[in-house]
Amino acid sequence: MKKSEDRLQEDIVQYMWNNYPETRGLFCYNLNNSKNKIDGYRNKLKGLIRGRPDLVLYYSGRAYFFELKTTTGRQSPEQKEWETLVTGHGFMYYIVRNLDEFKMIIERVL
Repeated sequence: MKKSEDRLQEDIVQYMWNNYPETRGLFCYNLNNSKNKIDGYRNKLKGLIRGRPDLVLYYSGRAYFFELKTTTGRQSPEQKEWETLVTGHGFMYYIVRNLDEFKMIIERVL
């Protein structure tokens, strides 16, 4: 993840923690990046799936997925496949490019 995507994720997590304490433990980071090939192989054996979004919110019997991108960032082919998979099963998937956009989405969700 690019540095500005890291910063966006930190801002979003802090916003959720401070403004929606009822979601603590329900709003999670998906650690998708392995340290090296051996670690990647082990993580794959444990169920790691390429393309999972950066954040997920489990709330009121639903799951909401958030992929964070810079203004010029693009989804990888695996991310597009994952989006198609989960939206095909009725889940909500959002590509978020800034904190204000996330705030508008989360207000509708909650």
